[in-house]
Amino acid sequence: MIHSIYTITANCQDCYRCVRECPVGAIRISGGQAKIVQELCIRCGTCVKECPQRAKTVRSDTEEAKALVAGPRPVAASVAPAFAARWPGPLAPRLPSALRRLGFSRCAETAEGAYYVTARSLEPGGQGSVCTACPVVVNYVEKYRSGRLDDLIPVVSPMVAHGRLLKASFPDSLVVFIGPCAAKKDELLRPENSGAVDLALTFSELAGWLADEGVAVEDCSESGFDSLSDAGDARLFPVSGGMLRTGGLEADGLAAAVYPLAGPDEVKNLFAADGSLFGKTVEPLFCRGGCVMGPAFDGPGTFLERREAVIAWASAPRPAPPGPPPEVQHRAEFVSDQRKLEDVTEGQIERVFERTGKLNPVFQLNCGACGYVSCRENAMAVIRGMAEPEMCIPYMKRLAQQRTDQIMETSPNGIVVLDAELCMVKMNTAFQKMFMCSAGILGRRISYLVNSEGFEKLQEGGIDKFESIRSKYGIRYHEIVYSIRDARQYVGIYSDISKIRFDAGQLDVIKSQTLMHAREFLEHQVRFAQEMAHFLGKSAAQSEEIARRIIALYDTEEPEGGERKWSSLPTPSARG
Repeated sequence: MIHSIYTITANCQDCYRCVRECPVGAIRISGGQAKIVQELCIRCGTCVKECPQRAKTVRSDTEEAKALVAGPRPVAASVAPAFAARWPGPLAPRLPSALRRLGFSRCAETAEGAYYVTARSLEPGGQGSVCTACPVVVNYVEKYRSGRLDDLIPVVSPMVAHGRLLKASFPDSLVVFIGPCAAKKDELLRPENSGAVDLALTFSELAGWLADEGVAVEDCSESGFDSLSDAGDARLFPVSGGMLRTGGLEADGLAAAVYPLAGPDEVKNLFAADGSLFGKTVEPLFCRGGCVMGPAFDGPGTFLERREAVIAWASAPRPAPPGPPPEVQHRAEFVSDQRKLEDVTEGQIERVFERTGKLNPVFQLNCGACGYVSCRENAMAVIRGMAEPEMCIPYMKRLAQQRTDQIMETSPNGIVVLDAELCMVKMNTAFQKMFMCSAGILGRRISYLVNSEGFEKLQEGGIDKFESIRSKYGIRYHEIVYSIRDARQYVGIYSDISKIRFDAGQLDVIKSQTLMHAREFLEHQVRFAQEMAHFLGKSAAQSEEIARRIIALYDTEEPEGGERKWSSLPTPSARG
């Protein structure tokens, strides 16, 4: 069977949010995928609520429920009291009719079981002081605080008690629990709970089932639940202090003898505290805000709106209950299932730090991007196989930078990087060798070293790339320059083509530049022809230079093999 909470690996996107939010560190990262370590999981569903990609999900048992109601035996629905927040106001009294349309023969409130549990949990002289209505709290103590098992009141949860009440009243019935809690799917499988409840659905599953069958709750008629006994204030169970209120205890947060709390941090702090809890009655709920904020609630409303809806339903007048419930088995057994974590040595931690470049405490940022609160906790998780070094974002950034530097430094092409003002900020060894310079000129404008025409065109805007072939220091080189707009930088890549033989297809760039120079020549002549005579001498000199460039670029000979070979420019001494 698929676990009650599991990962849809195709949706997992390396965000590590579940690692950060899991209250017991039950998430293992392997190959970039976040997977639940089932033996460490307490089924709180925090990862389900927090995952932005819906990669963590609660197993759906809807098809099994459909098969039960279609079978020969009647099926009773036990509906958790948080339903009044999921279907609030006028929808709440219509939900029983909607359930009957799905095929349930009876619909009853789990609050009846909660009332029964409260009476048994708060009996004078009973064992323990921590209420056990929340299965996640029980899971947490069994797995992580087994030394505090004796503080738990050995009474079953409302779901189990109500399932037994329903089966005692209707012996041939099956029972399906419906609520906002994912942990219920595993709770009913505990050996001591065998037979109490046959299946557990979440509110999310019920909403989907209603939609599949085309049943709109708002279109159903109002009808009452099939009450077995008094529920009283037990309809307040989904909010913090509801159980204490049901038992007639003052639960305003100031009473010295009682202590309601809700939330993973509050529960963890409770059992981490030194000293006995004897003398106080503690009502813990693991979900922050209580059951109305459960992982499988999947409904509208803020915490306050949900809380108000529950209070309104609990306060509504009702007919007198039919009578006291029958006695059922209510004793629970809790056993240690604590997992001992692998011991970690300082030497192992240092080796992880060395691998990730964090031996220097300056680089131990404790940024939490990996999901762990400190670099040390992350290192311990790596040692235990729960995490990967690559989860560290600063480490990966440094690694990427190093690889970029390595690629740039080993490139046979000359590479230079300029800032927004066309000043050189970085250059590789090949660039320095090609243009006979050193890193000492960093900070100067590129025009100090090479023709800056291409970079200036990029700086003006309109184009993001410029390509040309130029000569410098007796070498002919191919230049490609481009802009990185977001970083406000420019990059130049230079290749020495002095000894390269070109075929016709490789001459496009050269020819395009030649045509550009020819146009410059024509425009120059027309413009200067209209100027004063003393400019004509200068015009003739520039015209001669442009003509020489054209001749040099197209003065070719056909060598053996048909490859085109370029001749060098004529030297001044060769002029006629």
